[in-house]
Amino acid sequence: MRFGVLTGGGDSAGINDFLYFLAQRLYREGHNLIGFENSWEGLILNKARELDHNQLEAQRFTPGTLLGTARRNPIKEGKTNDVLATLEDRGVDVLIAMGGDDTLGVANELAKQGLTVIGVPQTIDDDLRGTERSLGYATAVKMSADAVNATVNSNIAHDRDMIVEAMGRDAGWLALAIAINTPACAVMVPEGRMDLDEMIEAMQNYKRRTGKAALAVVAEGIELESFDRSTAARDAFGNIAYEGVSHGVAAEYKKATGRSPRVQVLGYLMRGGTPVPADVELAAGFANKAVDLALAGRTGEMVGLAGKEIKSQPLADVIGVKKTIPADVLSEKLKLLAL
Repeated sequence: MRFGVLTGGGDSAGINDFLYFLAQRLYREGHNLIGFENSWEGLILNKARELDHNQLEAQRFTPGTLLGTARRNPIKEGKTNDVLATLEDRGVDVLIAMGGDDTLGVANELAKQGLTVIGVPQTIDDDLRGTERSLGYATAVKMSADAVNATVNSNIAHDRDMIVEAMGRDAGWLALAIAINTPACAVMVPEGRMDLDEMIEAMQNYKRRTGKAALAVVAEGIELESFDRSTAARDAFGNIAYEGVSHGVAAEYKKATGRSPRVQVLGYLMRGGTPVPADVELAAGFANKAVDLALAGRTGEMVGLAGKEIKSQPLADVIGVKKTIPADVLSEKLKLLAL
């Protein structure tokens, strides 16, 4: 059989390991693999390359995606026929689509048309339903926590409070994990539970109790009355470019306290670094399960982590609704922040 694979959405550490494990498994069983370049764009423009496990071995433990990624939506663009023509021209029997909700939404539509399509969850936001962890999240947390912890002593030395901005458009998993793994005394996430006034109060209390500069983490997707996103650019899937809310938070903090905090937008740093073992093992498990499903004739399913097992669910059941932090979980986690 001939397999095709694409990597869509924002990249993360662990993707290239997934491609290696996928190619290795397929080679062992006598199948071959091609990779479509720049996500759905490669299927629209018929741009692909052969993927060999020996060559991919050199890309292991590197971040990013060697296939590239681009924001193209073949359904919205009316290019579905081009995608189907490319798959036929390339002789692809199985398509494996790796990415977040947008990428997997397109994969689900193709599965409805009778194609054999398997989805693989990859997003540092970790906001996909149907899996306890998405590929890339664990490494993003480590990279971010290491970066923040490396700057804390300097901020204390200069007596400068700090506002750190993490990715997370719809869910605060990243911001919350970073806050717990650093000396943060406050965190704001899209799910709420802590508003701007509470964050400011927590930072002031921390300063009074410890005499040290305070640290807070905010997710890019939080709502802030003074931060207008109405004119922000949107991508091919309608997503707003959210980065920058931390500057609005810092301005409000200065207005309320008279102290001018440093702002640190983690940005693409969160996508880098050598993948941690948890992501490498997840990449291997996802690759094996995806092949198992395809060889069993299954389609329209997404692999995912459930406890210690890799299982699967229908794509239709997991796309379109984000996995957000439950209120009770968030309340308990907030109790772990620095005092």
